Amino acid sequence: MYFHKDVTIKEEKAPEVIAQIRASGNGVSEFQPEIKSTKTTIPFLKNNEFEYAQVLAWISPGLKKYAWLFFIPVVIVIVTAVSNGANLTDGIDGLAAGSSAIMVVVLGVFAWISGNIIFSDYLNVMYIPHTGEMTIFIAAFAGALVGFLWYNTYPAQVFMGDTGSLTIGGIIAVIAIAVRKELLIPLLCGVFFVETLSVIIQVSYFKYTRKKFGQGRRVFLMSPLHHHYQKKGIHESKIVARFWIVGILLAILTIVTLKLR
Repeated sequence: MYFHKDVTIKEEKAPEVIAQIRASGNGVSEFQPEIKSTKTTIPFLKNNEFEYAQVLAWISPGLKKYAWLFFIPVVIVIVTAVSNGANLTDGIDGLAAGSSAIMVVVLGVFAWISGNIIFSDYLNVMYIPHTGEMTIFIAAFAGALVGFLWYNTYPAQVFMGDTGSLTIGGIIAVIAIAVRKELLIPLLCGVFFVETLSVIIQVSYFKYTRKKFGQGRRVFLMSPLHHHYQKKGIHESKIVARFWIVGILLAILTIVTLKLR
């Protein structure tokens, strides 16, 4: 993404220039030429664009050209986190596949809007040329997840395994980065996030209490979180359905961020 010449964005011209163009009616584009950029979107803020290069430019303006030193490690962390989050979520029948399908559909909406000059201008989101073409892959990916889910729902006839769940999480992360919505991942992928957080809390607290008291203690009956509810006697089909409901609510809230600023 960082080094490929075709991964670009288009920014609108200054408001006063746009006003002159519209007044003249000469059909001149209101957007500047395509440029390479490490800009991304910050949710819930009015001026919601963040430039990774500015982190280094804040230290010294000359460091801006080395933005990859910050951007690439951030991408690695995001892809690793989401990939492992999907893997941890894959513990009971249909949970990972169903949750992933919901997330992917939302990313498809973002990709289509970001790649459409009319809708990106209307919704005041970053215009990323050619991103709309990703919706073909995203639709195929969502269809594959739903097709798999048909046979993976309780009682499962086929299983995903680590290779499948890690790949699914990686794909979700890469799509989010490509459409410059990676900072929305904790919200959109909230199910993955909570599952991962439950493991971090459980392991950290167990090690801390074992060191302090000589015997490890637990916050949850079992982690990841879905196993905690299993231990409480809730049927896994009900757990999955409720996690899907939470995932749908988070997906709706993620889409609402297009205008909620």
